[in-house]
Amino acid sequence: MPQGPQAQLVLDIQRHWLGFMLSMITPTVVVDGRPMPGRWGRNAIVLPPGRHHLHVHLPYLLPSQIGPADLTIWLQPGMSLDVEYRAPMWAYSRGALGPPPQQWNGMGITIALMAIPLGLLAFLFLLIIGSVLWA
Repeated sequence: MPQGPQAQLVLDIQRHWLGFMLSMITPTVVVDGRPMPGRWGRNAIVLPPGRHHLHVHLPYLLPSQIGPADLTIWLQPGMSLDVEYRAPMWAYSRGALGPPPQQWNGMGITIALMAIPLGLLAFLFLLIIGSVLWA
């Protein structure tokens, strides 16, 4: 039986360069409740026209899912839809899924967690330098 015109979902799965360790995790893509193979970068998924539910996350230990994100899409016959998923910067944040460009969720807490120890090190360095100079 011949199939009618299909549609295509182009899902671009990205991670921030600071999250280089995420490259060892294979993203999980679920379309209409069915898991599909996912990979970092562009994923072309052929689907029948109509309404579809898209879910993307990164499987992990604690939490069991990093960056879960959901989106409902409508595809017309012959249509190609570009969607972007960005893994979060902080494991306990949600992922960003939608039309490109998406934001990097968890960026603020990641910067804070990096800035606090660096600020403390700078403060200790200044204390040491000050005690040497004034001794």
